[in-house]
Amino acid sequence: MNIKSGYAGNFTSLAARGATKNLNEEGRTGLKLTNQSRIGFEQVLAIGVRAWQRSMTGFATLLHMFRASAQPSNVPSVVANPGWLKSAAHRLVKSSGLMPAMAMAVMGWGLPVGPAACVEEAPPWGRIDDQLRITGELRGRYEAWNYFQPKPAVNDRNDYDFWALRARLGVLLTTPYLDGYVQGEYTGLYGLPTDAVAVPGGPLGLGAAYYTENREDSPGDVHLKQVYVNFKSDPAGLPGISLKVGRFEIREGLEYTTGDAKFDGLKTTRASQRLLGPFDFTQATRNFDGFSVVYDRPALNLSLSGAHPTQGGFNIHAQDEISHIDLFYAALTGKKDAWLPGAEARLFYLYYGDDRNTQAVDNRPLAHRPRLNRKDLKIHTIGTHWLAVRQWGTGVADGLLWGAYQFGEWTNLDQQAWAVDAEVGYQWSEFPLKPWLRACYFRSSGDGNPRDGRHETFFQVLPTVRQYAKFPFFNLMNIQDVFAQLSVVPTPTTKVGIDIHHLSLSSSGDLFYGGAGATSRAGSFGYQGRPSGGGSHVGELVDLSFSHTLTRELSWNLYYGHAFGGNVIQSVYRAQKDANFAFAEFNLVF
Repeated sequence: MNIKSGYAGNFTSLAARGATKNLNEEGRTGLKLTNQSRIGFEQVLAIGVRAWQRSMTGFATLLHMFRASAQPSNVPSVVANPGWLKSAAHRLVKSSGLMPAMAMAVMGWGLPVGPAACVEEAPPWGRIDDQLRITGELRGRYEAWNYFQPKPAVNDRNDYDFWALRARLGVLLTTPYLDGYVQGEYTGLYGLPTDAVAVPGGPLGLGAAYYTENREDSPGDVHLKQVYVNFKSDPAGLPGISLKVGRFEIREGLEYTTGDAKFDGLKTTRASQRLLGPFDFTQATRNFDGFSVVYDRPALNLSLSGAHPTQGGFNIHAQDEISHIDLFYAALTGKKDAWLPGAEARLFYLYYGDDRNTQAVDNRPLAHRPRLNRKDLKIHTIGTHWLAVRQWGTGVADGLLWGAYQFGEWTNLDQQAWAVDAEVGYQWSEFPLKPWLRACYFRSSGDGNPRDGRHETFFQVLPTVRQYAKFPFFNLMNIQDVFAQLSVVPTPTTKVGIDIHHLSLSSSGDLFYGGAGATSRAGSFGYQGRPSGGGSHVGELVDLSFSHTLTRELSWNLYYGHAFGGNVIQSVYRAQKDANFAFAEFNLVF
């Protein structure tokens, strides 16, 4: 059944860990406000919607500047001229009227506006009493695409933009014996391109992917996102054991959080959800119908989950369960500092079974690929990660090792695949801007021989793919990604980052893959593959990210990425082998 209440809250589900609270992907927490200065929920939404409408005009102006600067000849000047971003931000604020809207929100919500207002700690906004709380989110985004372009092809529009709005509302009940949560979600997409699914070539960017799954240029949907009950065993004298039943989120690798912002940030963005996650960047996220059992103690966390995923991701009709996909996930995590100072380690197992009425994508000829309802997928993945963050000299060093091996059945082939990741970083905490430099290497196996009875392409299952491909024209299948990340903190509430990637195929005899896993009950597989043309050089990616927290509940983000296509890209997209992607968004969370 659909929830008819529209606006809904971005509250990451309380895992069956008692009082431990998951961070959402942006690492935000609820706003704390005074009891005397709350206003009604309807007024909050009205202010939020007005702020969104006014700010989106300015966001559009800024994104058109991005697009104008995104031509290959202009990219070096954009990167080299930091004053451009300052000027663009000034034009955004001036043209959007965002500051007046924020001022209205500040006065209405009773946010601290002077030193005296910060003296008294206030309870979280939305808390009705000690056991009942309302949660919510309003997110608006403007996306601009100038994608690769195939030739010859039909429906090859690669230059477009569109808008998106996501609103959530939830009610959380917390007691010593159980937790309960109900959350609804509204998703709206506006102005999707209807002629950007190229033949040949496939969807030209995410706007085309949304249209492919929904077949409307401005689809909208209201659906039940989460509803669960989490039973706690502590009152029965069995501390640390809990059972969750219903519809909830699963973020593999994020079974618990430490409370250390840097450590949890790396867990969230670099260790978790490589294989299983809600794909929160999209406007309708996937969820999971099933159960989760957790045993959580100071030194370790043991989590077991069995579930069917829902639709979601590019298919915004996320109410429907995909009952023909079976998932089982188990993880044993040695917690930070329990075994080694500043470090944690995880062992995990993931089973994926898929017998939908669709066809797998691999490097065999189409006629040789059985449909999944005749020969299904039964993929087992075992893996581990080790993450450490330690003080070193005047700064902080970090390291990550992640690896996985897959076996099982890929239709009528034997699955044998692997993937590894190694990352190191250092942040100069005492320097101005606190620069944080990281170097990373990822490689996953590809299938060089489609006729040997084995499928050796690493399968990414159901990931939150954009965490590992910010410009998501690629994913972690048959890929080698050598990259560096640099981030700086100009102010305590502002972060600027740049990533530089060199991408190549692990096997030139395999396909160049994209996609983020199953989003529909039938029809589409969830991944697409493009021929390599015998080459292995995918290209380079340079992207810039900017995030600014305005208040505890309101933030905004900018992103721009430029891809320089190599011979693999050029073999598919002959008309244009470079691509650009930019977006601006705001987030209101309580």
